[in-house]
Amino acid sequence: MKLRLFLFAMLFVLAGVLVACSDGEKSAGNKSDGDGKEEFVLRFAHIVEEDNPAHEAAVAFKEEIEKESDGRITVNLFPNASLYGSDREIIEALQLGNIEVSIVGTPSLGNFNENFYVLDLPYIFDDKEAARTALSGELGDKLAESLESSNLKTLAYGYDGFRHVLNNKKAIEEPADMKGLKIRVQESELQQDIFTDMGSSPSPLAFGELYTSLQQNTFDGMDSTISLIHSGKFYEVQKHLSLTSHSYSATIALIGSKVFDSLPEDLQEVVMTAGENMEQEYYKLVDDYEAASLAEFEEDALIEINEISPEDREKFIDAIQPVYDKYTKKLDDGLFDLAKSFNE
Repeated sequence: MKLRLFLFAMLFVLAGVLVACSDGEKSAGNKSDGDGKEEFVLRFAHIVEEDNPAHEAAVAFKEEIEKESDGRITVNLFPNASLYGSDREIIEALQLGNIEVSIVGTPSLGNFNENFYVLDLPYIFDDKEAARTALSGELGDKLAESLESSNLKTLAYGYDGFRHVLNNKKAIEEPADMKGLKIRVQESELQQDIFTDMGSSPSPLAFGELYTSLQQNTFDGMDSTISLIHSGKFYEVQKHLSLTSHSYSATIALIGSKVFDSLPEDLQEVVMTAGENMEQEYYKLVDDYEAASLAEFEEDALIEINEISPEDREKFIDAIQPVYDKYTKKLDDGLFDLAKSFNE
C-alpha cells in the first residue's frame, strides 16, 4: 500500500514538472537581453536577386534597424525567392505570420485589396515624379489605411521602374504587333486584361520560374522593368526590348500588423523611421540602376531596344480603354481621380 502511494506521489510530481515545462515553452515567445528587455527577430523575404535595388534597400533597412534598436531587433533577409516563389505567396505568409516583413509588387496586392488596382492601371501616371508625389501624400495614406483590415501595415512605397514589353519575336511599335504573342504576366487579373486587350495571349507565372520558362520558349515574352530585366539577366533569353512604359511598377514594404503592434513603442518608432529612410534610398538606387542598366544594354548590344513614338503611345492608351471601364468601378469613390490629379 505504501509503495502504491509513493508511486502515485511521484507520478503527480512528474506531471507537474511536465506541465511547467510545457507552459514555459508556450510563453517563450521572444528572447530577453541581459537587462530583461525583449528581443525580436523579423524575417524579411522577397523574390528579387541580391544585386537588385529592392534587396539593397532591404539591406539598408536591416542595418538601420539593428543599429537604432541597439540589437534588440534582428532582421534576417531571405532574397531571391528562397522562401516563397511569388509575391502572392509572400503576402499570404505575412498575413499568417510565417514571415514578418517583405517588399512586394503592388499588382499582386490587387488580389487582396482592389483599391491597389489604381496603381497598376496603364498610363495612370505621366512620370515617376507624379507617382512618387501621390504615394508620399494622400493617395499613399488612403491605400495604407485600406490594408489595415488585412493584417498588413505599410512601411514604405517603392518603385521598380516603368514596365516595358520584351519578347523573342519582333520589336513592338503599336498594339497590333502584340497580336498572338504568348506573354507572361504577374499574378494579377488586371495585368492579364491589359495584354488581352492588346491582342496577346497572357498567362500568370511565379517570378522564380520565369527565366527557365522563357529559356524553354514556354512564353514568347514578358513585361518588366529595366532593373528586373538586368538583375534577372532576362536579356540572355529575350531579343527585343520595346520601351512601352505602359505601367508604373510600384512596390510596397509591408509588416504584419499584429507583429508591429507587439513591438514596444520605442521599437515601433525605429521600424517606421527605417521604413521612411528605405523609401528614399530605394528610389535613388532604382534611378541609378536603371540608367546604368540601359547604358550597358546599348553599349554591349545585349538586347535590341526601340522607343515608342507619342502617336503610337496614344494607340496603346486607346487599346486598353476596356481595362479602365472595368477596374475604375472596383475602386473606392474618388480614388482614380485622386491618382490622376498628381499629373497636373
